[in-house]
Amino acid sequence: MTRSRRRVRYPPDLTSLFDVLFIVVFAALIRAAAVENAAAHPEPARPRAPETPPPVAALRQRALANIDADLAARTPLVVRISRDGTIESIESDGKLHRLVAPLLERNPDPALRLAYSGDVSPAQRVCRIAVQQVGAVDLSRYLVIMVPAVALNDLPESLHDGLYRDLKRCRDEQNGEAALVDPTTLPAPAPPSAPGGTR
Repeated sequence: MTRSRRRVRYPPDLTSLFDVLFIVVFAALIRAAAVENAAAHPEPARPRAPETPPPVAALRQRALANIDADLAARTPLVVRISRDGTIESIESDGKLHRLVAPLLERNPDPALRLAYSGDVSPAQRVCRIAVQQVGAVDLSRYLVIMVPAVALNDLPESLHDGLYRDLKRCRDEQNGEAALVDPTTLPAPAPPSAPGGTR
């Protein structure tokens, strides 16, 4: 005679169900708090750039064209400056003027070490030196192009800042327009071709 086995029923394990429910509720609370916080502290609206009225935009285009035409009509005058702040040459009207004109001097303040000479002596400013070299009354017909031998960021700070001040002085004192060109922005020169060409 066989006895039937009695099945024992165990209650379902609710631990994992409670864990999932807790995570869902917790995530909902965090999201609700984030939404409430965003509503209480809205991001400030970014100011929109004012739109230029068409008549003003047309005048602007005409003014830029006039400036471009004026600059294009000027004779380029190239001032080449060494890394240590010395004008080495000035090129203009097909002539090359070689010279040695230091733009930096020792500063008595040990914290500064170097000073821009043109800040003290007008005769040592780039455009004053240039106008003397080309033998002109002023630079009103020239576009002065200052080209250091290295990237602008690699120049000594006193030279870097002094050259930028000379851009304005060139206009104010010599009636010239000047630009400071970073040599690293120029295209690489083409390699010289072999004599007799290629076959």
